Amino acid sequence: MLAPRIVFPAVMALCLTTVWLLLQNGVHEGIAVFAVLIPGALTIAFLERLMPYRQDWNQSDGDTKTDIIHLVIAQISIPRLMKPVWLASLATATTWAGQTYGPNLWPHHWNIVAQLFLMLVIAEFGRYWFHRAAHNITFLWRFHAVHHSPNRLYWMNAGRFHPIEKVYLLIPEVVPFVILGTNAEALAMYFVFNGIHGLFQHSNIHVRLGWLNYIFSMTELHRWHHSKWIEDSNNNYGNNLIIWDIIFGTFYWPKGKEVESIGVFNPDYPKDYLGQLAAPFQGDIDKTSADGICHHQEKSV
Repeated sequence: MLAPRIVFPAVMALCLTTVWLLLQNGVHEGIAVFAVLIPGALTIAFLERLMPYRQDWNQSDGDTKTDIIHLVIAQISIPRLMKPVWLASLATATTWAGQTYGPNLWPHHWNIVAQLFLMLVIAEFGRYWFHRAAHNITFLWRFHAVHHSPNRLYWMNAGRFHPIEKVYLLIPEVVPFVILGTNAEALAMYFVFNGIHGLFQHSNIHVRLGWLNYIFSMTELHRWHHSKWIEDSNNNYGNNLIIWDIIFGTFYWPKGKEVESIGVFNPDYPKDYLGQLAAPFQGDIDKTSADGICHHQEKSV
């Protein structure tokens, strides 16, 4: 079938082209980003019904309300609230960088696609190590377990992050580009790419990307990262690109196999938003830990 191979690149190309055209016609970058992400999200939700990976993942697990709240708080409110904080706190570093290395640290003269790719490579390096640490440091895993708690994958899982984790995950996506003086057009392109990719990455869409899986950290790879079993999930940390996983040895794509159970080990992990907000600060960490002992014990039963 052709559809599983072209649906992601086609939707992504359309969204990036649309936001670029809006920017070229004078639309404010914030408005342009939302004008693309909203219909993009609706398109992905429709595609889940049209060409699902698993029919059972299209059935609610009592998670929709919780994921809507996560989406509004973690993906919309926190980035907007943090923007003036980043600008104020990094003002000195930005000034120093400009005085030391010149005012044109960012290659504004590059083609916009090249600028987008450069942003992805830089941001991905930091996101990779932050993400990997979240699976290997108990304190960080307490917060990251919120993201891994769903028992199914569908598009709104992309927004499920504890607010504290969301704040520090923004560091590699914001700090380098404020200091480098990245232009608004490149930032808008990045936010659209990051948003659409994240929704696709967690979606219940039947996707087959072939060789593109060696570039993008897309659905076929990311499902393994959400596996309940440590030998599967301790891989594929890339947010948008998979290149750092390939370089650092955590790329995982078992051919001819499908993901089994996903989620955390604890069957009683809270499903409601307030419960997930409080979860990192209470309970037995061994029930949700990524340390592998609990996972292997359950799988061997």
